[in-house]
Amino acid sequence: MDDAAAPWRALETAETTADPRAPDHIRRLAVFAGMAMAAVLGVAAFVLAATGSGGGGVSVAGEKPLASGVDSAVPAVSSVGEVVVEVAGAVRQPGVYRLPVGSRVGDALAAAGGYGARVDAARAGRELNLAARLNDGDQIRVPSRDDPITVVGGGGGGVPEASGGIVHLNSATAAQLDALPGIGPVTAAKILASRDKQPFTAVDDLRTRKLVGAATFDKIRALVAIP
Repeated sequence: MDDAAAPWRALETAETTADPRAPDHIRRLAVFAGMAMAAVLGVAAFVLAATGSGGGGVSVAGEKPLASGVDSAVPAVSSVGEVVVEVAGAVRQPGVYRLPVGSRVGDALAAAGGYGARVDAARAGRELNLAARLNDGDQIRVPSRDDPITVVGGGGGGVPEASGGIVHLNSATAAQLDALPGIGPVTAAKILASRDKQPFTAVDDLRTRKLVGAATFDKIRALVAIP
């Protein structure tokens, strides 16, 4: 058998020929030591190859390895708690609503279905701040064209507060008439058609021509005039 087929023979031969003068037991010990060293090196090489082929990188003892994506142990950021508010006035669904903390006036109006058909848009634009933050117990009241007239000033000389001032019946536009409390698009169109046939000579013409009812007339009597 040649040396290539039996490497231990080659190792033994190399060791024995290294010092032919050494005793037999010394030569045998040298051969065994060389074989043990080769075995240790082989095991070490195998361990290094196995740990290096995982592809997961090296982790330091005591440290948590990094993971891609969002850690499921970290809770998502969310608003905790709620506020209870009342939405009243000219909205589609007035009522009490529970909304997340941090909600705005616009969120409360959206929860109530948005503005109703009788909303006083001019006053709503002035009085409501849709970006204002809600507090627990707030009431959001959307102004309506059917709201009672508020008199500014004391005594009998007060002037009714109206969103558009005094409306002149013979020159008012449909939008100005529609803005009056109790007057909608249909009634405004009736007033304009009656005026086109014959200009108004007195505010009471609204009643004599049966354009508005008694309750509505009482609301707008001080808000309209004849130039």
